[in-house]
Amino acid sequence: MSEIFFSCQPIFDDKQNQWGSDLLFREGLQNKFPSIDEDTATSRILSANFLSGKELDDDLRYVVSFSETALLDEIPFSIPVARLVLYITETCKATPVLIKQLEAYRKAGFTIQGDSTVFSNRWQRHLHLFDVITVSMAKEDPMNWVSTMSDYPDTRFLAKKVEKKDEFMLAKQLGFSLFQGYFFEQPQVKSHNDVAPSVISLLDACIVINRSPHDIDEITDVISRDVSLLYKVVTSANILAKSKKKPITNPKQAVVYLGLESLRRLISLLIMSNMNHQECSHLQTSAILRAIFMQQTAPMIKGMDPDEAFLVGAFSLLDAMLAAPMEDLVGKLDLDQEAKNALLSQSGRYGELLMLCKHIEHANWEWVGSVCEKMTLKERAVLKAFDKARFQTQTLAATMQV
Repeated sequence: MSEIFFSCQPIFDDKQNQWGSDLLFREGLQNKFPSIDEDTATSRILSANFLSGKELDDDLRYVVSFSETALLDEIPFSIPVARLVLYITETCKATPVLIKQLEAYRKAGFTIQGDSTVFSNRWQRHLHLFDVITVSMAKEDPMNWVSTMSDYPDTRFLAKKVEKKDEFMLAKQLGFSLFQGYFFEQPQVKSHNDVAPSVISLLDACIVINRSPHDIDEITDVISRDVSLLYKVVTSANILAKSKKKPITNPKQAVVYLGLESLRRLISLLIMSNMNHQECSHLQTSAILRAIFMQQTAPMIKGMDPDEAFLVGAFSLLDAMLAAPMEDLVGKLDLDQEAKNALLSQSGRYGELLMLCKHIEHANWEWVGSVCEKMTLKERAVLKAFDKARFQTQTLAATMQV
């Protein structure tokens, strides 16, 4: 069990009734910015507050920051629409794919929040996506926003860093409808205990969902092996099924209710919560490259399963990512024996293909030719597949900040 710390600062309406709260991840009782990356912080906030069984006020909204990666991974869909406000961080770029994703969130009923910079950058053409705009009283003159607020009557403007009563009265008079600052209440650092599922259980769940997406019994069995993961799945199902008269208590019922896409999002969220992306992002990129290359090369080899080849490539750097011996990790994963042999000793067909990938990575061209000859592969076709995989990985990294 781990203790998750977070800063909670209320947001009030013009009648000083609480409208919601800002939730920000913290590493301890001091209200300081954490040293972990944004995606890990966001996932831990969501896991500890929405998936730990804690009772949240149904009448309040909870503002959580999301990076472009988390938004494109559809992580917010794991959380009830009515409670969650998606705060779009400054690092998010107004790309066509992200615009399309935000439109999907709005259609689903999510509230979307941004800061005042959206009026002066590439988001300016997409202001219709934002329900709430935050303006800092400490950095900007609220008088300058009167005209803008009148031009966007359907958008709520939040005055941030309201320190005194006269600042509140002025902002209210000018047209702001939401307020936050020390005048109302200082941020409080709170904590929730959260039991995280093991990474091995999460990876096993990924394997089964991708390999046997329609086998509900097998998916339920894998999830049920880890008490914490089972608890998260059942809790998530009950949160999303608030309208049901009877709570969901049966694991299989929870799996069926969530469905494959929601399960994938939930497990992605929990994996992010367990790993520090800042420390292993370059390893993840390398693993994705190997996975794509092996998947695309597999059809050149008779009898090789592209999906199994993908898993071997994706898991080939797990020992470095998790700082644990590969023997310990592979022994716990629900992989075929041939895939396990590939990861442990680079033996068998999958192992030879993984070794070929490593030789290309290190520009060992003599060995590349030798392995291609042994596997009866055309070297030119193999190198072309690697270049294609590298391009796809670079595109994915640029788009989703892998």
